[in-house]
Amino acid sequence: MNILPDVKSTIIKEVPAGSTAVLNCNSNDYQHNFMFWLFDKNLVIGPGNNHDEKKFKYEVLSGRLHIDKVTPAESGYYKCVSKSLDGSGISVGEVEMVVKGSTFSSMEAVKLVAIVMSILVIITCAVIYYRLRKQWNKYDGRKVIPVDDTEDEDGDEIYNQTTTTLPEPVPGPSRNQSSEQLIYGIDNQGLDTDFNSVFENIQIKSPHASLI
Repeated sequence: MNILPDVKSTIIKEVPAGSTAVLNCNSNDYQHNFMFWLFDKNLVIGPGNNHDEKKFKYEVLSGRLHIDKVTPAESGYYKCVSKSLDGSGISVGEVEMVVKGSTFSSMEAVKLVAIVMSILVIITCAVIYYRLRKQWNKYDGRKVIPVDDTEDEDGDEIYNQTTTTLPEPVPGPSRNQSSEQLIYGIDNQGLDTDFNSVFENIQIKSPHASLI
């Protein structure tokens, strides 16, 4: 592209990052027809040239260039090349595009959310591990006595509600004096009397009813 003439004029265009920039071809007029755009001395945007059609779109008649979702990396000088109607000369107009700000695409947002979620998961796992480890240290080294054991190391019986059987209570004598006599009799054995023998002796010793 060393055959290009000097730039006719330079226009500065400031656009925010992520927006669509529209660059006018100031070399296209009533005496010239638009040919192509040249960016960074190696990217040719125009008819018959391979370029990103989704990113760069141009108008054939006016030469106006549309750049979709511009980024700071696309800042620079864009040259619009037009040819005179009689074919005798070429006119070059230049636009300096300045992209301000930074872009944040949806894919980058998804990546950022994934990174944040991963960090939260790692922190949650660390907290759970720390608490479990703390609880484990409380019981570490302690001896647990099985429930089925009935005696401890000193030989004392350990009461267990599920395994220990208590002896049945034996009914004792009543504290009522009359009840004691009815159940156990009189405490003085000398006072015990065989009433049947006494009754027979009375009948033998007593005189017959007819003799009285």
